[in-house]
Amino acid sequence: MSRLLELFRGRGATLRGLLFVLSGTLAVALGFVLVTPIVAGHMIIAWGYYYILGVFCLFVHFAWKLARSRQEVIEGWIRRPGAGGLAILCGVLFAVWSDSYTHKILYDEFVIQGTAYEMHLLKQVSTVLRAYNINGTWLTIDPYLDKRPYFFPFLVSLLHDLTGYRVANMFIVNGCCAAALLALLYWFAKGVSGKGPAVFAVASMAMLPLFGQNATGAGMDLHNLTMIALVACLSVLYLRVPSEDRLSLLVLGSVLLTESRYESAVFTLPVAVVVALGWLKAGRAILPWPVLLAPLLLVPCAWHSRVFAATPVFWQLKEGQTSAFGWRNMADNFRGDVDFLFSPGPGYANSLFLSALGVLGLCWLAYRAWRWLRVEGRPPLSAEAKVGLVFGAGVGAHFLVLLFYWWAKFDDLMAARFSLPLSLAFAVLGAAMIAAFGKWGERALRVAWLGLAVWFVTCGMSAINLRFYTVANLGMKELAWERSFVNARPGPVLFISNKSTIPFVLWHIEVVLNSVAALKGDDIRYHMGQGTFSEVIVSQAIRPITDDGQAGVDPADVLPPSFHLVTIAEKRFGGRWDRLSRVVSVDPSPHGPTKEKDQVPSDPTPLRSISRLQSRREPSVASLTSSALRR
Repeated sequence: MSRLLELFRGRGATLRGLLFVLSGTLAVALGFVLVTPIVAGHMIIAWGYYYILGVFCLFVHFAWKLARSRQEVIEGWIRRPGAGGLAILCGVLFAVWSDSYTHKILYDEFVIQGTAYEMHLLKQVSTVLRAYNINGTWLTIDPYLDKRPYFFPFLVSLLHDLTGYRVANMFIVNGCCAAALLALLYWFAKGVSGKGPAVFAVASMAMLPLFGQNATGAGMDLHNLTMIALVACLSVLYLRVPSEDRLSLLVLGSVLLTESRYESAVFTLPVAVVVALGWLKAGRAILPWPVLLAPLLLVPCAWHSRVFAATPVFWQLKEGQTSAFGWRNMADNFRGDVDFLFSPGPGYANSLFLSALGVLGLCWLAYRAWRWLRVEGRPPLSAEAKVGLVFGAGVGAHFLVLLFYWWAKFDDLMAARFSLPLSLAFAVLGAAMIAAFGKWGERALRVAWLGLAVWFVTCGMSAINLRFYTVANLGMKELAWERSFVNARPGPVLFISNKSTIPFVLWHIEVVLNSVAALKGDDIRYHMGQGTFSEVIVSQAIRPITDDGQAGVDPADVLPPSFHLVTIAEKRFGGRWDRLSRVVSVDPSPHGPTKEKDQVPSDPTPLRSISRLQSRREPSVASLTSSALRR
């Protein structure tokens, strides 16, 4: 610390140091004191798009400057990709072959896609709950600020801007992330261990079933993993040659990383350590203007976190829970994590071989660190070794944070994706350990390849063939069946869903929830009489509802007696049936139409018709959000 303080001696260095402290103080005040969560939420909705656009453009600017300075090196990689390029290509092809392109995490991925849609359409950071076709325009209604960081939706929205809105664009972005991650892994592992172990690290990561499932999904977890790898590689470049442009690129990348997933804010501390190591190497405090602004650039992240914390429904707690984090979660989470990482059977999308290799690598690392500390005149560590240690500690902190969270057990099908940073660290550790064998390194590498092949034949292939996210995702199968059924009906259809409105809005299907329809009988009857929709179709779950196991409509899906339904299709998904019925008629309300409803024009336009669906009796956005998240 004393060496760091000495770097700020001198008028120029002291002034920049004071400016950085002032920036940090102002950021804390704005992020946590002066702005309330409600105002912060509105600020993110209105200005979040332009904030992330500005940071991204700055990042691209400094990345372009770095690329131009290393043009010969980059051109050499492109002309002669060699074994590394072949490994990356084969890894990407294997990952996208291993599973089907589909939404896999309900309803997270649809919410993310809804945010991307709004960022593309309105340049606002919000997610839609409702939308209607008004004179040929798909008009979104009732947007709300989602809890998830929005850098990944921003990238998807850019692709929408360039190619037009397509649901498949999310899969394209994740495919690009898969290729980028394997390339970054190869580059980093090559610096740590050499070409052969780096190729092995790429193969061990690409053959992980969980990797392929995320590469063909629509979630933000693979993008977050790519950003972790990217910031780690930028840290290596900065430590090799500390300069203002490289530090600016690193800091801007770390800001984007915090907007990739909630827990990724943990990696700001490893980046700070890397920055300090670079200062010590350069013998001066490097503080370009992007670094001076960095604390202020993190203010929107603090705002979003406070909005998240102030909205209990976003935590999706179980009944009786009062906190999302707690000591009591640690033991259960740890058991679930161990079960996932070291299960030998095909029941999980894990890699027993990669987990075992990672644990051996941790033991080897502890031994090497102990020997290094005992040596007098310790040999200097390479930039890759320093970054590996610092970011490895960051992955450990990330794992520790997840142990406190109530829903982070890796053996949970929907939470297994949280183990991806740990798997990435295991791949790098395995490569480094193999390279440490020295003259026996080639033999150790052959043994590692043999172990990977044995695991893949005995366990990996079975896990990939099971396609956990796809085959076991009955909720997605229900949605896909309902979508295909509605799309096959002639004319505009109003769909009454018992699940969520968001997927149907993204598919441009007009939709309301069952709970909303139950309150809107007079409005729906009016639209049926006016021909606004050719059909009104309702979805209901059929499941056992009595003690003796008799099946019936789920009580949560029952519509009032005034709705007269005719069943038109049923299909079983697991332990329940999905029933689709047509609304034949709706009886008028016994209280009669309200005064507002008596004032119906003789030739109502669709816009006026839609406005009638937004009466004061409709549940609030918060209640609709709560219902969508619970389902």
